[in-house]
Amino acid sequence: MHLSNLAMSVGQSATLRLNELANNLKSEGKDIIHLGGGEPEADIPGGAYEKAVEKLKTRRVRYTPTSGIKTLKEKIRSYTRDNYGVEPALQNIVVSSGAKQSIYNFLTAVVNPGDQVVFPAPYWVSYTEMVKLVHGQPVVVKPAKGLLCDIGDLESHITSNTRAVMLNTPNNPSGLMYGEDFIKKLVGICEYRGIYLMMDDIYNKLVFDGVKCPSAFEYSQKSLDESVIVSINGVSKTFSMTGFRIGWSVASQAVTQAMTRIQAQITSCPSELSQEAAVGALEEGDSFTRKMVEDLQGKRDVMAEELGKFKKVRFEKPQGTFYGFPDFSEYEKDSVKLSGRILEKTGVVTVPGKEFGLEGHLRISYCGKKQDIVEGVKRIRKLLDE
Repeated sequence: MHLSNLAMSVGQSATLRLNELANNLKSEGKDIIHLGGGEPEADIPGGAYEKAVEKLKTRRVRYTPTSGIKTLKEKIRSYTRDNYGVEPALQNIVVSSGAKQSIYNFLTAVVNPGDQVVFPAPYWVSYTEMVKLVHGQPVVVKPAKGLLCDIGDLESHITSNTRAVMLNTPNNPSGLMYGEDFIKKLVGICEYRGIYLMMDDIYNKLVFDGVKCPSAFEYSQKSLDESVIVSINGVSKTFSMTGFRIGWSVASQAVTQAMTRIQAQITSCPSELSQEAAVGALEEGDSFTRKMVEDLQGKRDVMAEELGKFKKVRFEKPQGTFYGFPDFSEYEKDSVKLSGRILEKTGVVTVPGKEFGLEGHLRISYCGKKQDIVEGVKRIRKLLDE
């Protein structure tokens, strides 16, 4: 049976594969602690639940306009104004079946075969594969030290063949955040060179210690319809609604129109039921997110304390998200081998750093129960130190 070269070249999502593995092992009765997941523990917002039930009671869930229902786009417009300092028109917004589809729509809309897309490591596991899916060339920039790239290193990888830069901050997997100076310079570079800057803002509200994630729009010298900036966001992380699959993009009308045409041929439109739930979540807004951030910050501190007990782990404390990316290279440089050994010997699921472009690290999530975080990290320490 014949498969395309493209299908053969694209790898499976490591995080989704590990989710399936953890669930299968649990169903077999194994004592598994899943520290590799990317789903918040919190229940969905009450407003999301009520809107979804209200819609179901009508017994009519139908197709919607390709780019999303007006009420949700209006909420996204207000959310963008309040959190980014720019107020898009409804024609600047596309609602998609998850932020992942929004990113794919963007790449399909702007990348030609052979075009380069630049992004720093560590990166979200799907970036490289999604760029390949549109026949682009992923260009990974590894930090000279630590887990954040220097702006000079990133700029040095931009060529005449670069079509876009992608940046995820706060970052999955490290939880670290690029600062105002970096974002300001990156916006200037992209505007000067005329290349797109895709900001993956899916964790932009999940930040700790009273700080705020910088908005790229703040540093733009152009109107939204002339801007090279494309912002991607959604309800999956900030509102604990991973299963609803609602993401969105904010971009110039030209890019938005292209993304809408592409989406029309792939998924037609996002689920009407999920869109109504997202309206309810955005109406509830910060009151829900503040509680979630407070809970996650406490769990981050618990994880940091437990990792601090290792003899040879190096760890940069996350500033946001619900992931940490400790360096275990003093124990084992091959992260796939180490992750497999930990799962086999302790029943703890972690994600190898290799999947995010940096060896020697493991991604450890702290979005689950505190007792699982403590017990899971303790099991790893017992295996490696004792």
